[in-house]
Amino acid sequence: MRKILLIASLLLFVGGLLAQTLREEISNNLRCSASNYMAYPSPKQLHLTPPPDGKQPFYISHYGRHGSRYHNQQSTYDIPYFILAAADSANKLTPFGRNVLERLRKIREDAFGRWGELTPLGARQHRHIITRMVQRFPEVFDGNVTVDARSTVVRRCVLSMENALMQLSAIRPKVKIHHNATSRDMYYLNQQDKKLFDMKLDSATQATYNVFIKKYEDNNRLMLTLFNDSAYIRQHVDSGKLNYYLFKVASNIQSTAISNSITLYDLFTDDEIYRNWKKENAWWYIAFGGCTLNGGLQPYSQRNLLRKIIEQADSCIRQPRSSVHLRYGHETVILPLVCLLDLNGYGLATSDLESVDKKGWANYKIFPMGANIQFVFYRSDPYDTDVVFKVLLNENEATLPLKTSNPPYYRWSDFRDYFLKKLDKYERD
Repeated sequence: MRKILLIASLLLFVGGLLAQTLREEISNNLRCSASNYMAYPSPKQLHLTPPPDGKQPFYISHYGRHGSRYHNQQSTYDIPYFILAAADSANKLTPFGRNVLERLRKIREDAFGRWGELTPLGARQHRHIITRMVQRFPEVFDGNVTVDARSTVVRRCVLSMENALMQLSAIRPKVKIHHNATSRDMYYLNQQDKKLFDMKLDSATQATYNVFIKKYEDNNRLMLTLFNDSAYIRQHVDSGKLNYYLFKVASNIQSTAISNSITLYDLFTDDEIYRNWKKENAWWYIAFGGCTLNGGLQPYSQRNLLRKIIEQADSCIRQPRSSVHLRYGHETVILPLVCLLDLNGYGLATSDLESVDKKGWANYKIFPMGANIQFVFYRSDPYDTDVVFKVLLNENEATLPLKTSNPPYYRWSDFRDYFLKKLDKYERD
């Protein structure tokens, strides 16, 4: 009876999420439109499904994106600011346009010299994530447990790892921690594949994407709220470029300390916000998802990481003690890995860009700032060969393309067999 009630609760939880369209979700929470700039949300699933009788967690394998950051490049802030500043010098801004220029000035000053750096919010995100990990799976962190943490060599990733480890040390001082950030680990923490990279936006795919985004390019209303002279707009303003950068800056304010005092979302209508997101969502799907326009192979860019996850899990399963692997990197790893695993159906394969969001493929659900995947392993004792596990995507239980009689738990042997064959087939072909 308990199992039936748990399954029913999980179905209601998932059903409730699907009942709300992405457009409605974004309209109700504009932060979602930020795509990869969305600040990490707290997990929606507060109560996790209990494990099969007698099974206890003993190993966690994790990959996490760095926390909230500033934009990587100064130009992201400079481009919209100087476009409006030039118009202001020519007396071509409306009063609202001048107000937006002043807001851009403050945003630019806040970000100055911090390009790509972790924000205080980003640090807190990782402290909170590791705290919840310990609270949810205390057995893994009790006793003689060793935590091995690795980060890419990018500073915001290293600081994300260090914030998590400092918090872990504070709440579990007996845990043994080994951590490093070395170029030797980059082959799996942030694999670069030139062959797949060159396939991302081949000429045919780019042409299809250009046709797609053109349908959603209508910036006239926005331009006329900012500038007081339509002739000036035609002659001096690239409206598509300005819209792009204004929306990009608007999206990332939520990750900074000025988020409570400044917004740029009021520049856009709800429909414009959704259209901006829809274009970005399709781009991320093409570049890292299972989009068949370019062959549908981009998720395999993270095959080294998946092999490493399997290899290290096999090693830790053979050990009598508990252990944890923490890895810190980037959204360009999280997204293709989720698609490679087909978590929650995100392995979607289609050439129809119009259908991507309609089928529930939403980038912000996969890789907000601080995004993470957690494999949590269970057994009854160190001699138990029937090891089961579940996967959490952003701390919510996720589905895999495998049969199971006890969702969201899967047999490790089934996972291992399925995905090693999948990787072997790709590498043979």
